[in-house]
Amino acid sequence: MRKKNSIFNMLGSLGSYLFATIFTFITQACIVRILGIEYSGVNGLFTNILTMLSVAELGIGTTIIFKLYKPIAEDNKEEIKSWMNFYKICYRCVALVITIIGVIIIPIVPTIVGEVAIPESIIFLYLISLLDTILSYVMTYKRSLLYADQKNYIVNIVHMGYTIFMNITQIILLAIFKNYVVFLAIKLVYRLLENIIINIYVNKHHPYINEPAKKLESQERKDVINRIKAIFLQKISFVVNKGIDNIVLSIFLGITVVGYYTNYNMIVSAITTIIYQILSSLTASVGNLLTENNTEKSYDIYKKINMLNSFITGIFIVGFTCAIQPFITLWVGKEYLLSNFTIWIFAFYIYSDSIRRAITMYKEAAGICKEDQFMYVIMAIINLVTSIILCKIIGVAGVILGTAMSYLFLIIYSYPKYIYKPIFHKSYREYYRENVKYFVYIVIATVLSAVICNVITIDNSLWQFICNGIIAVGIAVILFIILFGRSKEFRYYIEMLKEVKARIIK
Repeated sequence: MRKKNSIFNMLGSLGSYLFATIFTFITQACIVRILGIEYSGVNGLFTNILTMLSVAELGIGTTIIFKLYKPIAEDNKEEIKSWMNFYKICYRCVALVITIIGVIIIPIVPTIVGEVAIPESIIFLYLISLLDTILSYVMTYKRSLLYADQKNYIVNIVHMGYTIFMNITQIILLAIFKNYVVFLAIKLVYRLLENIIINIYVNKHHPYINEPAKKLESQERKDVINRIKAIFLQKISFVVNKGIDNIVLSIFLGITVVGYYTNYNMIVSAITTIIYQILSSLTASVGNLLTENNTEKSYDIYKKINMLNSFITGIFIVGFTCAIQPFITLWVGKEYLLSNFTIWIFAFYIYSDSIRRAITMYKEAAGICKEDQFMYVIMAIINLVTSIILCKIIGVAGVILGTAMSYLFLIIYSYPKYIYKPIFHKSYREYYRENVKYFVYIVIATVLSAVICNVITIDNSLWQFICNGIIAVGIAVILFIILFGRSKEFRYYIEMLKEVKARIIK
């Protein structure tokens, strides 16, 4: 059952994000071509500012989902009801805090945006975006039950529908009215619909959660508060990491540069999100596995997941490096291209953000939060300082590199010390050996593909994109098979594919 749910979650995550990403790209192209690059910059900047506000969530969702694993496994409905009721109260408080902070920072929003040649009020556009963020917390708590119950694919399917229909509506109305306010209003409507649909599903399949619930015992509440205190530092640090880039770019280089950056960052975010969704779909299964207290079995599964993570990350990095420039030309226009140097820095960022997903999945499943909390503060400081300094030296690439370097600190120092060794009882040498071999593979595949793609030039951007993509993926797959085809982990996936094929034939 654990493997079955993991496969369903993985396929649901991958399918929903592929469809959603396609429509999001079409919508972004419409913003740039119909409204202009400055609207793209404003849209990206507001997304980052509101990401910063999400620090008010304090890691409550991660903590509650962790607490739900055991009662769900034991089918303890009374305890599930108590946790869900507590979660509801917490998220309503989060929505209130975000509202208050969001209103307080209104006076500084125009300063962050800077000079911009658009007719709408920046404050008004910001308030609509703020309302969308608030709505995402008011009605969203019930989906946590699906995450903890290994039913991520249900949420992903609903979210796919939300994204597709929302983007279609936005594109049509954008073409008709050419109005950014209408564009944002449509997002509010569909946000409500998404939450309502998920709530209806949860109420139907788990009707008991709407029954009166007992209050959590004081010790349970105290434990949650302690975990939230520990997660808080991690949460605020990651929020700074995810939200600081556009703000630094806007302040030092201007909102137009943010627009250029946003086009590329949408693609990078889509890549890292797809990788995250594929891996995060396994988190509940890993959490269930860790309750068995079988260290060797957990480590064996980790190596398999780490190989899958490295393979997927490598495919995306090689493909991105070789095909991104012709894709941008096709998508929004040649005039919005960034330098090739910036592309390589983006590729390094994708590596640093995505390659850590296997180990962080075990961190979340094991509930590790107190032990490494201060590491994330250091990470945020590294990002902020290096992004500002490097932005002044090498521009956009400097901000991206600053963020990548902060993640690299976690990969090299924090993860082996606070996650890998405590959970698996393995040496640091084993951790570094495991990761270096995959890093070398990605570097060789990327450089080799880029050299070949640079030799083959086609006047048509579409055919150049297709050709580069085929070359990149082909080389990445072939090299992976050559290097790791005889490994135990690789054979595991081959057997899994044979099993899936046999079931399909039957």
